[in-house]
Amino acid sequence: MPDKETIELEKKLERLRLEPPCSELVSALNKVAFARMHSDPRKAEAFAREAQDLSVKLELPAEQADSFRTLGIINLEVGNFAEAMSYCRKSMKIFEELGLDEGMAKVHDTMASTYKSQALIDKALKHYHESLRRKQECGSNISEIAICYLNIGACYYSLSRLDQAQSFYERARKIWEKSGDRRKLAYIYNNIGGLYGRKNELDKAREYILKALEIRQDLGDKKGMASTLGNMGSLYEELGDTEPAMGFYIRSLELYNEIGNRRGIAYISGCLGGLYTFLGRLDEAEEHILRGLEITKKFKMKDMENYCLEKTTELYEAKGDLQKALNYSRELKACLEEHLNEKSMEKIAGLQVQYETEQKEKEAEIYRLKNVELSGMNDQLRKALAQVKQLQGMLPICANCKKVRDDDGYWQQIESYISEHSDAKITHGICPECIIELYGEDYEKEKK
Repeated sequence: MPDKETIELEKKLERLRLEPPCSELVSALNKVAFARMHSDPRKAEAFAREAQDLSVKLELPAEQADSFRTLGIINLEVGNFAEAMSYCRKSMKIFEELGLDEGMAKVHDTMASTYKSQALIDKALKHYHESLRRKQECGSNISEIAICYLNIGACYYSLSRLDQAQSFYERARKIWEKSGDRRKLAYIYNNIGGLYGRKNELDKAREYILKALEIRQDLGDKKGMASTLGNMGSLYEELGDTEPAMGFYIRSLELYNEIGNRRGIAYISGCLGGLYTFLGRLDEAEEHILRGLEITKKFKMKDMENYCLEKTTELYEAKGDLQKALNYSRELKACLEEHLNEKSMEKIAGLQVQYETEQKEKEAEIYRLKNVELSGMNDQLRKALAQVKQLQGMLPICANCKKVRDDDGYWQQIESYISEHSDAKITHGICPECIIELYGEDYEKEKK
């Protein structure tokens, strides 16, 4: 059952369909596609494709770019990572040509999420930080900034840097609790619950996961409910309560099957299979674990593949089939080594980017300081020039009394004129020739 917001969006869409096609209709199709992607991804894709076709027909490049991004998110949700990235690149190209920073920021979010789903966390972090930078520069609303905090926190969680993860989660939580955005609050409560579970603070973990589950049930968010139910299953398994854990896993798997979310199916199949192995229900464990493993291999979900291989090795050890256990353990080792090599190359690339960025920042700082210094010198020169008053051009002066004529035609003593037109201070004295002329004999007597 769609939530009230989605129902209102769909009503608006139907009204717009009765009018001539316009940009507002394309925008509404994209919004409905986004709202529907968790509860009905197939229907969501149909809306996004309709929006894309209409945007081309109406020559609306920004709406076309948004349609491509929406298609990218939908494909990401169902585990089609190559298709998701392809749509993101198409979207990014258009937004770059249009110079729309906010659009580019959103595409960086989707690209980052695609990398994160493939366990390429360093690449994901790079794109999330780029998204945050662009959103801050173009003045995006505070909720969009909070999404970046949530995603960056999730990356640090994946890297087991739990204090950093919690710091970013708390920034997002404060923003969404203040705004009352329930859908976003469910995301952050779910993640905070998982984090407290990792910290072994199980009471706090249960509190936040239940908050998330309540909101998602009320909103009809099937994908979100599946994720939260899976978290609840993991929590109860950690507590040793296997029966409720199994119930939560089964409900989570049912929802993931319903919406066709392959990544979720693979993960919960591994979780449920692992629990069945622990309980000695080995045939049921084998069915679930091998299903999860098959999905991860088919769709190249490396992190999930490692998880399912680990569960498969444990299963065949429990069944006493040591040959299969050995084969799967070797496959797990090779997969881990390959993943580590990829991570190493990614880290090297990341360090190179960091080095180049720092060099550019240093060059920019040197340039800035030079400009500051030059600006200071220019200020000093301006002040000096402001203090200098020059006498220029022809200066009319009386041949008899030596008065000077100013620009307004008035005659004035030369001392007054110079004082007004320069910074020179006039003092008086008598030259030797004038002394003789004025004082004559008296001056000569004094000399003797």
